Amino acid sequence: MSRSVRLLWAFAFFLVSLSSPILAQRGEEELEGIEIERVAVSLKPPTDFRVPLRLESSRTLRIVAPMDGVVEKVYFKAGDSVRAQAEVIRFDSQQRQFELKIAQSEHELAKIEESLATDNQKKIAAARLDVARKKLDLAEFRSNSTVVHAAMDGVVAQRLVSEGQMVKAGDLLLVLVDPNELFVEIPIERGKVEAGATIPVQVEDKQVDAKVDAILEPLPEFDPLRELFVSVATARLLLDASNGSLQTGQAVVSQMIPRHPVAEIPITAIRTDVGSSDSERMIQVIRDGFVRSLPVQLLGQVGQTHVFVSARFNEGDEVILSTSEELDDGSWVRPMLAIDEVEQSSGRGRGPARGGAATTGRGSVMGPDGIRRPVYNPDSD
Repeated sequence: MSRSVRLLWAFAFFLVSLSSPILAQRGEEELEGIEIERVAVSLKPPTDFRVPLRLESSRTLRIVAPMDGVVEKVYFKAGDSVRAQAEVIRFDSQQRQFELKIAQSEHELAKIEESLATDNQKKIAAARLDVARKKLDLAEFRSNSTVVHAAMDGVVAQRLVSEGQMVKAGDLLLVLVDPNELFVEIPIERGKVEAGATIPVQVEDKQVDAKVDAILEPLPEFDPLRELFVSVATARLLLDASNGSLQTGQAVVSQMIPRHPVAEIPITAIRTDVGSSDSERMIQVIRDGFVRSLPVQLLGQVGQTHVFVSARFNEGDEVILSTSEELDDGSWVRPMLAIDEVEQSSGRGRGPARGGAATTGRGSVMGPDGIRRPVYNPDSD
């Protein structure tokens, strides 16, 4: 008979940890006990540790207004590619052109005065020519500032101005990013990763290689993780995005940031699912009288005996530490004491049993697999 169709029975004592016999029935054979050692757990919500991680460009150029003025032309929009030295924004240059013409005229006048100056006036004329030349240089600089060029190849991440808009010197106009090299800062356990190493990192639904650029102090948003790990640091990772497979803003998954409720459990409760492709770590819990197998995300170890894990826990779950026989996912467990009550109350009318099985009227239920099993009478609780 397959173990997956056995009915299992267990004591439901509210103890931190205990072993207790349960009963199962094989056809018409007598019931036999199975020992289950289990432990109640206290859950921490994952929101206490959640930190959003996203890819960012390792090179970002913030283009600001070089002067007060009116934006005459914006040549690119968000998402456009830009080549280095390309003209990206032009300001209304009419005033600057007038200033330039005045400076040019003053410079010509100073040159003429110097050429006609007598010996006593030559030093004064030379000084006036020098001042006129500097004024001309300044006017040319201001005139050239009406045209803004990109200082690097990149993609426009943000466009913050429109044509005809009045801006002040220092106002942010465009944000240009290099899409070929991205970075992300993730939490790590100090001492487990070194700068210069290449490590795998999960970006949304795919895994890519990243180079560890530097190991830094933990970011303030990583402080809650100190509760789960002995020593937390920050790793700055560089990712090659030259093939276009990665983009800024994509989410990064860290194995140190729990996605589900967190619990501290004995290490002995963790087992390996050899049937899975990656031999993932599993635990079993008793939930509402049924055995459930849960994949776990391993977090920090607590001493030599316990570890923090993240899994799809429910309130009231009890983690199974050991059993005298292997239990399949979905096995139904009930207290042994309930069996005596069922036998004493056999013949009492009962409604349909869990899972749609029908009551036979002899203190048992007939399951969909055709196996007769003792019924748990909720009225006896």
